[in-house]
Amino acid sequence: MSFEESFLNEVKSVFGEKIIESKLFKRRIFLKVNPENYYKLIEFLVKEKGLYHLETMTATELKEGIEIIAHLGVSTSVSVKTILDKNSPKIVSLCNLIPGAEFYEREIMDLLGVVFDGHPNPKRFVLPQDWPSDIHPLRKSFETRHNQPLRNVGGE
Repeated sequence: MSFEESFLNEVKSVFGEKIIESKLFKRRIFLKVNPENYYKLIEFLVKEKGLYHLETMTATELKEGIEIIAHLGVSTSVSVKTILDKNSPKIVSLCNLIPGAEFYEREIMDLLGVVFDGHPNPKRFVLPQDWPSDIHPLRKSFETRHNQPLRNVGGE
């Protein structure tokens, strides 16, 4: 049995049915959980398994909701995925576990409109400060209108 298989079996023994889906591809472990178990699983991986390095966070809008994936690693690489409700995308921030999550979460806030509860600095990161709060450029509903500026450019 490989290290990754052993690692995955241990995580599954702790979280059981809370893990909706799991797979091992090459040397990376992929786990899917409901939003209410997302923070708990990542907390376990950080505190109990030493996966304190956040390689990156990714997010995308799917038909069924907004998918968030935290990619963790040190001794092995684990990607933890959850899907949020499109109409009210909200999840607990990882910043108190992994300070490096701050900028990834701010980018996801700007571009997809996800709210990260407990985020220490939920200011704009990618978009200008005067960008409309209800318009998120990576949402499928976003439409580019070149004849109507979204914000006041140059004080006009």
